[in-house]
Formats: sequence, C-alpha cells, structure tokens
Amino acid sequence: MVLKRFFSPDDFIEEYDFIDVEYMNMHNKKVIISDLDNTLISWDSKKDTKQLTKWLNRMKKAGFDIIVVSNNSEERVREFCEKLNLQYVAEAKKPFSNGFKKALEKLGKKPEEAIILGDQVLTDILGAKNLGGAMSVLVKPISKTDAFRTRINRFFEGKIITILKSKKQFPKMKLRKNRRKHCS
Repeated sequence: MVLKRFFSPDDFIEEYDFIDVEYMNMHNKKVIISDLDNTLISWDSKKDTKQLTKWLNRMKKAGFDIIVVSNNSEERVREFCEKLNLQYVAEAKKPFSNGFKKALEKLGKKPEEAIILGDQVLTDILGAKNLGGAMSVLVKPISKTDAFRTRINRFFEGKIITILKSKKQFPKMKLRKNRRKHCS
C-alpha cells in the first residue's frame, strides 16, 4: 500500500532520547539526522535544554554523528546549532531528499548508516522514505502547539495515521517509562 510505503515510520518513539547507544548499535547505525523544531526543542524556543545537551554529549562521546536538517530559516537553525556545536542543513525543503543528502555528504556517510528523526510524517518520514536506505523514526512532538504551516500538515497527517492504524500498518509508540535505563 502506498500510504504504508511512504508515510509509516520504521519506529515511533515518545522522546528523542529513547535513541541511545544501545538503540543505535541494535540497528547498526552511525548517524542521527534530526529535525529541529518539536523534535529536539519546542518550535517556539530559542534555547536548548539540559536534557538535550546531556543526550547530545553522551551520543557524541559514544562516537555517533548528529546533524540537524530543518526546513526552518538559516538564522534560526544556525543560532541553535552553533551553541551546541552541531552541523546543520537549513531550509532543507523536506520532504525532498536533498537536505538529507547534503547532511550525509557533510558527514561522509551513507543512507544505510543513518536514522532520520523527526516529528512530522509529511516532512520528516516522507523525506526519509524519499531518500531510501535510512531508518525513519517518528518522535512525539515536544510542544502541543505548532506554527501555522505545521498545523495544516498535522491535519492531513492525522488522517493518514488514522488510516494506517486502522490497517495495523503504523508502529505503536515506544514509551520511555517502559524502557530500562541504560548506562551509556
């Protein structure tokens, strides 16, 4: 079915930090290509959280590359990523795959080595599927609100997810509280 092929993520997680060293190793991945707004931070926030900084440091120390690919403006993405010493691709035009390809080129990695993490089916997951080879991981949005353009996407995304769930073709969200804490 077309909906499953392009809009159903390979995994669905409650929070970005569900992805830890064990998760990366289990899936044989070396890089996380992450969306920014409502994936790592709230869409209307300008600063990172202690939780995010701790997670980024832990993942980098373990040898994983992390790069942000966002549809947001160069200014917004640069301001955030420079503070955290993260590489990025801004104005990526997701769901087209060029932003993801640029990210992989910057890191010298192949799609098969990557997890693409994001909070939107119509941009992040479809973009990952358009790229091909990467693992697509949907994360529950951090904020309950969205920018206007995103609210339009969420409406259609909701319809698609409902159809996929009714056909049992959408993964169940993995919750953090059901996961053991790992020392990594």
